[in-house]
Amino acid sequence: MFMKYKRYLPSNSSGVKATISLKDGSTFIDLLNILSIPLDEPKLVIINGISRGISSDRVKTETLRDGDVVAIFPPSGGG
Repeated sequence: MFMKYKRYLPSNSSGVKATISLKDGSTFIDLLNILSIPLDEPKLVIINGISRGISSDRVKTETLRDGDVVAIFPPSGGG
C-alpha cells in the first residue's frame, strides 16, 4: 500500500503491508470500508499484480478471494 494510505492500516501492520481477513464474498469496497479509506478518492488498484485501473464502480464491486494481494496507490499525474 502506498505511503499515503499507510495511516489506514491496522496498528499491527508491517511497514506498508497488512493481512486483512474478509468474509467470503467480500468486495474491494468492503476492504476500503474495513480500513476506513475514503471511497470518493480516486485510487489506482492492483490485484494479484494486475492493474484494475482507477477505482471505478466495476473495481469497487470486484469480489476478493482468499490469498488475493491488493495494492492501492494514489493516481499519478504528470506530463
